[in-house]
Amino acid sequence: MSAGMPIILNKPLSWKNANADALALLQSLQGNILKGHGRHFTANLFFRLKPGNERASRRMLRDLANFHVTNAYRQLLDAEHYKRSGKKRKGGKGAGPFVHVALSAAGYVAIGRADAAPKDPEFSRGMRDPRSVADLADPQVTDWEPHFRKEIHGIVIAAHETAAETGALAAVIRELIEDAKGTTFVQHGAALFNAAGEGIEHFGYVDGRSLPLLLEEDITEELNATGTNRWDPAAGLDIALVEDPGVPVADGKTPTAYGSYLIFRKLEQHVRAFKTREQEIATILGLTGDERERAGAMIVGRFEDGTPVTLSDKARKLKPPNNFDYAGDEGIRCPLHAHIRKTNPRGSGGFEEPDKERLHLMPRRGIPYEDKRREVPPAELPDAGSMKEFRDKVADKLPKDGVGLLFMAYNSEIGQQFKFTQMNWANARLFPKNPADPLGGPRIPAGIDPVIGQDGGTAAQHKALLDQGLPKKWDEPAEGIENKVGFAGFVHMKGGEYFFAPSLTFLLNL
Repeated sequence: MSAGMPIILNKPLSWKNANADALALLQSLQGNILKGHGRHFTANLFFRLKPGNERASRRMLRDLANFHVTNAYRQLLDAEHYKRSGKKRKGGKGAGPFVHVALSAAGYVAIGRADAAPKDPEFSRGMRDPRSVADLADPQVTDWEPHFRKEIHGIVIAAHETAAETGALAAVIRELIEDAKGTTFVQHGAALFNAAGEGIEHFGYVDGRSLPLLLEEDITEELNATGTNRWDPAAGLDIALVEDPGVPVADGKTPTAYGSYLIFRKLEQHVRAFKTREQEIATILGLTGDERERAGAMIVGRFEDGTPVTLSDKARKLKPPNNFDYAGDEGIRCPLHAHIRKTNPRGSGGFEEPDKERLHLMPRRGIPYEDKRREVPPAELPDAGSMKEFRDKVADKLPKDGVGLLFMAYNSEIGQQFKFTQMNWANARLFPKNPADPLGGPRIPAGIDPVIGQDGGTAAQHKALLDQGLPKKWDEPAEGIENKVGFAGFVHMKGGEYFFAPSLTFLLNL
């Protein structure tokens, strides 16, 4: 969007060339929605408000907005300043503190503003509702972590560059909530990095490379870095933003107060079991030495360094490219059920036109967590060229449980974005559509997403294991398919909720 142009929600926005209306939008919009906040540590404070204490609860939120919450424009200015100078605005390292607040449907009731709650039916129902649990094939709520089994009224994301700074910021916010007679529990997050300094998750894979981009500046940077002729990550603001229903718009005025639905899910990763199964599959496929890494790459869709397996049969040790699609790849290079293909089929899903398929994508803002300290981070693990070397040198250095990902994503319509991708893509055994084998051999099964697919029970999981298959040899369809390579059940959902991040205009006028 160039200066002087009206806000067009189905287009990206240029924040450096924002006109008056676009600037008003950015200053009213909370940060983290259009672009990730980028801090290395977070304290996610989930709060529950005291019944009958609506006035004090509203005052608490108003104080948060006045003194702590970071608007989108300030976030972008601070990030630009840090990129240019290496210093935050008042000295030191990093881009400074970051705070974001969102309310659940029950939270709007708890502050006495049910009238201002957004009307998305999935949001109103909540993630704990039995219908939501069934639709998503999630564990029963009784199996969630205790804090998530109860009604949650909201979340505050407090983030900073160090654990100590984050803890101090969280303590201030917790005091505000408790002074209003609310109660809190905290879930900490901390970024993980590989040896190249790129963000990864606990299984060791580069994360966050397939995101839709909502700012023209980021799109230009991506174009210059790797190109966008095969995959254009550009997305309109309407992939994430909706008008804030709590802020009335006068006749003839352009709306400038927007919010976004925030999906939160705590996903525990069973790292030792996951990496052991990778090694087992490498042995089944007859892979040796450095080639063994390809087993995991076909499961995830990328090598650990981020190289897409559809582009290469080996890690390239380069900046992870995002300019690729699956044209001509019917599963012999990147299997149909590979995680990144299931969650972003890039026009190859087979059930919708590519433009319709893109409507289900969403900006993700997750961060790893460690409830149990990980003694050896992924970047420090030794290499293993065989199952024996893995068992002798690596396995006992991997966590069994207690670590994972705090999945967060922003939606403009939960049912058509998060819920659709989880239910109709990740959990669906027949997605992407299975193409006919051009050589007349066995077709490659899709199966559930081997990373985030939820199976809904042991019988379904067993069926999922039978459904999956991998090419016996990369990019060699004549070699056939190996069907004894089932992969599922290594990520467990531990709890979550749907929230709405309202505009600062709404919060400041409570």
